[in-house]
Amino acid sequence: MTEGGITLSSQEKHVLIEEWYQRYSKVLLLYACQFVDYHSAEEVVQETFRVAWETIQDKEIEYPKSWLRKIAKNVIKNRVREREKWKDLLTNVDEVPEETLGKSEDPINVELEYERLIDRQDLHLLKLLAIDGYTYPEAAKALDSTAEACRKRAKRAEQKLRELLEK
Repeated sequence: MTEGGITLSSQEKHVLIEEWYQRYSKVLLLYACQFVDYHSAEEVVQETFRVAWETIQDKEIEYPKSWLRKIAKNVIKNRVREREKWKDLLTNVDEVPEETLGKSEDPINVELEYERLIDRQDLHLLKLLAIDGYTYPEAAKALDSTAEACRKRAKRAEQKLRELLEK
């Protein structure tokens, strides 16, 4: 991109990228096939045009084919780097302590897990109390309520949830 180029509207950008895709996608595919398998090369071309869409600011790219090839080269480098990282991780997985592997799992989102069983606000209150460790006064403050109201709502919600889970 050159200094002082004319900024593209969204429509102009769409037309330009479409034109470049028609003109250069096959060349980029052949280029990428030199380094990765065909399926991955297709993904490289897609990623190249996605990056081009996000980064192009003006009409004055003097050599679009070279610019796109440079983007494709970087996309390929990133893919290879990522693949190497995963290969290293999988190669050394036996050296990682079991408890570390378990910690990388996503925690259960209680509110998503049980959201349709009881009222969403009641479920949120139970989560605050049981999982996040809030006291009734802390939960009341977070929910703009009173500690006594939270205590009563929590008791009712807990009872309803127990009944539903026992079925």
